Amino acid sequence: MNEKYLNVLNKLRPIDDTFMRMIFRDHQCVELLMKIIFGDQFSLKRFETQEDHKQVVSRSVELDIVVYTYEGVIIGIEVEKSKDNASPIRARYHASVLDCDLSYPKEKWSHFPEMYVIFICEEDVLKNGKMLDHIQRYREDGNVFKDKLHIIYLNASMQDETPLGKLMHDMLCNDPDEMYYEVLRKRVSYFKKQEGGKKTMCEALEELINEAKKEGEDIGEERGEIKKLMKLLLKKFPNKNFEWVKECSKTQLEKIDDYIFLNISYSDFYKLVHS
Repeated sequence: MNEKYLNVLNKLRPIDDTFMRMIFRDHQCVELLMKIIFGDQFSLKRFETQEDHKQVVSRSVELDIVVYTYEGVIIGIEVEKSKDNASPIRARYHASVLDCDLSYPKEKWSHFPEMYVIFICEEDVLKNGKMLDHIQRYREDGNVFKDKLHIIYLNASMQDETPLGKLMHDMLCNDPDEMYYEVLRKRVSYFKKQEGGKKTMCEALEELINEAKKEGEDIGEERGEIKKLMKLLLKKFPNKNFEWVKECSKTQLEKIDDYIFLNISYSDFYKLVHS
């Protein structure tokens, strides 16, 4: 095994993205998370890690964990170290993507599931000094607006002797021997101390690095293609501003490539690309 990867592995904590996804592939770990956050309110039916919600022309979302309960509730969980990636706007978007992907044509509105979007954060993202913040909509008269949407922020920088406080401690702990919860301790110990677990994690880290390199190469190629298209567009439509091309989706870039040699006005060209 690569010594460099083993050194990285020793420092990893459950809140670190790649490690978190390995740990919470285990049914007992997800069940522990559910019990601490919700108590006996919901029971775990099934769950998915790294559940991909692809969008054709808008942002796609890959959720760390999606839980489906026997009560029909859907819970999307995201673990975030960066406060910038855990903004309230992102929570709103995650909920909207889940709504779109998990609803069906002609489905009655009353059949839409109750939904929770949970962010487990390393920092106090909302800056209110709370370990748990449960957000839902209210009407002006103070009554709950019953849209069945809940957003929960968990702040791992706050820890105490409560079950949730101990979980927050364990999420930031890189030494399994210092963890409170046996389920997490056993799972983390497997990846950090047993040969099979260490091998699996080293392979995952290597794959992650290779993917990052490939992504960097793809981004470089795409930027080169965008520069080339912008040069051609400036020749075709002098004195126009083409900064908007940098924000185009792959589909839109393909349209530019298809339409660039058509004998049409700039306004018609712009409409075609954005149609």
